[in-house]
Amino acid sequence: MRRPNRNIEIFSMSVLDLFAAALGAFILISVILFPNYMKQQQVALKLDSANAAVNQCESAKSAQTRAVAACEASRDGTFLVVSIEWSAQGAFDIDLHVIDPQGHEFFWAKNNRARTDYPSTDAQLSYDNTRGPGMELWQHPKAVPGVYKIAYYYYGAPDRNAPPPPIEVKGHVFYRHGRLELPAVTLSEQYVGRPVAELLVGQGGTVEMKAAAK
Repeated sequence: MRRPNRNIEIFSMSVLDLFAAALGAFILISVILFPNYMKQQQVALKLDSANAAVNQCESAKSAQTRAVAACEASRDGTFLVVSIEWSAQGAFDIDLHVIDPQGHEFFWAKNNRARTDYPSTDAQLSYDNTRGPGMELWQHPKAVPGVYKIAYYYYGAPDRNAPPPPIEVKGHVFYRHGRLELPAVTLSEQYVGRPVAELLVGQGGTVEMKAAAK
């Protein structure tokens, strides 16, 4: 006689009841703890805001410290710029020479851009042009008081076998309190320097100009 087929049930009704009860308990606990979770999020946001405020305050103090340091440094000197320019077209090379109160002479061969020519100063010939129309620029971020001598040199012309044509050179001086115009000079001799002016830098950052000493 053949046996009847039997259905094997993995999950009985009692097991399903257990799962349903566990799911209900999880939902109930989640609902109870949800306000506390929101409070933790609010506390975290408040902490982040407080940290941002502290960082902003520290940044403001740091900026204030830098401003005070810059102000104190400005009392010891003045930013000084000397520029010259010429309009002649072609390979006309005019050189700017500046001699500071310590006797350092700045020109194309000793521009001090890498602080190797005169390590004790931050002054430099920052721009050197060998063709016209061109310009040259010397600058000092904190010029010490004293006399600064300025001279122009007619260094090169396109045709070295012919007499060099005259070239007019103009210049300006920029400093913290204003601007001065250097005398316009016409150069006609190659390899000959011509003193142009002397700048007297005062203790308070003032700059006065007078004719160059012969």
